Amino acid sequence: MITENLLSNRSFTWFDVHEPHSDDFERLNTEFNLPYLLVQDTLRPEHLPKYEFTEEGHFLMMRSFDSECGAEATTVQDMTRKIALYITDHRLLTIHRVELPYLSKVIEKCKKTDQPKTIQGLVHQVVLGTIRSYEDPINNLQNLYDDFESDVLSKKLGLDTTRIYLFRRQLFVIKRILKQTNDALYHSKEFWDENQSMLQDLKENIDQLYFQLDEISDNFEHLFELHIALNDQRANEVMKVLTVFSTILLPLNFLASFYGMNFTQIPGLESKHALNLVITAMILICVGGIWFFRYKGWFKTPRE
Repeated sequence: MITENLLSNRSFTWFDVHEPHSDDFERLNTEFNLPYLLVQDTLRPEHLPKYEFTEEGHFLMMRSFDSECGAEATTVQDMTRKIALYITDHRLLTIHRVELPYLSKVIEKCKKTDQPKTIQGLVHQVVLGTIRSYEDPINNLQNLYDDFESDVLSKKLGLDTTRIYLFRRQLFVIKRILKQTNDALYHSKEFWDENQSMLQDLKENIDQLYFQLDEISDNFEHLFELHIALNDQRANEVMKVLTVFSTILLPLNFLASFYGMNFTQIPGLESKHALNLVITAMILICVGGIWFFRYKGWFKTPRE
């Protein structure tokens, strides 16, 4: 469905295409003279952000975060929604398949005021809404990291591997989209002409989000290393306890094996006091081993 000029009393026009059909694309090709290859890019659901300049005008492909995507979404197509911007000196044409909440806010804001007054200002508002759509999911990732941190510092024995996988995948996808968006804006410098401050504002918003993602990513890597180190420490404590008991019981096994051999010339085998002596020796060995390891502090383990 093609919505005619959304803004009045402007030196430019804005046409919005929502859920385009084949008839809509035929009309777009006829009335707006859109390049065929760019139309094909618009139809590709997996296309990443990019910028192109043609004789007909400027083409900007953006992807915004889909607030309705599930918690288990881990791909670009599942987590984001595409919007294509065809820009000329006096016209903006936006094409998207699903309803974009931030775009509705831009339309409402522009209708209430006389801003923006230039086509660059309008594109700035649309692209800024696209970038800021990632603020909430990044905050959700921060909250998820805080949960992981709480679990690790409380020395919880195991973390949910599925949650870790989803966390890292979503973090990677958002970083990738923001990087592609930044690259696309970098190549669009000619479009902004005398409005370079708008371009700089968009880049600063991306840099701020990207910095936050980098901080979350680095903190999580350190946290995961700490989790592995704590698990190794627990394993070492278990091995230490097993070593202590094995060391104490080893002499007892030797005595039992020695007097269990099928020989008649073993010293003390015929003595009435041999059994008492062997048992006494075993007890002394156990007590001595326990005293020795307690003296060395091997029975002292860190409190959980």
